[in-house]
Amino acid sequence: MSIMWNRLKYVLSPQFDIYEQIAPMVRNKVADIGFGTGFGMHLLTINGGEVYGYEVDDDAIHFAQKVFPFKRAHYGYGDITMGISGEFNFVVMIDVIEHIKDDVKALENVKKMLAKGGVLILSTPNRLSRYRKSENHYREYAPKELEGKLKRVFTQVSLRDYKLEPLVSQTENPMIALCRSES
Repeated sequence: MSIMWNRLKYVLSPQFDIYEQIAPMVRNKVADIGFGTGFGMHLLTINGGEVYGYEVDDDAIHFAQKVFPFKRAHYGYGDITMGISGEFNFVVMIDVIEHIKDDVKALENVKKMLAKGGVLILSTPNRLSRYRKSENHYREYAPKELEGKLKRVFTQVSLRDYKLEPLVSQTENPMIALCRSES
């Protein structure tokens, strides 16, 4: 499958809707892990002071730099499983965690990136929903599984639906988690 088709699928996906929902929440210094095309990052710059996008795909980095050259958006290489330096008020991971083999290590590294009182905003498909499954995912989570995984690293975890309302349906897709670091 070509990289351009993957990018087009991203633009047409519900990920952009998630960026629209979370953009009003983010402030100050923001990290967007696995930003893909960079398409949603401009929304994070509206309230965020500086937004740093990290991606492991060099083609994605070059694409975002060329197509979305926003003044407060910075694109670069970063592998969350290896750790990313910096201190951020918000770390955003939109449909990324399911692609990471060592998800707990990635979450521990995210926690190290968060300033006191910082927030991780993470979305992932719900394994219990009827969405198309992907062979590119290492795993998919049901709500209780995701919550349990997140609580291994964070003490404050809240699962939400795509409108950021409390998650009430076990099949709601996608799931969004808000995880706060200690104040």
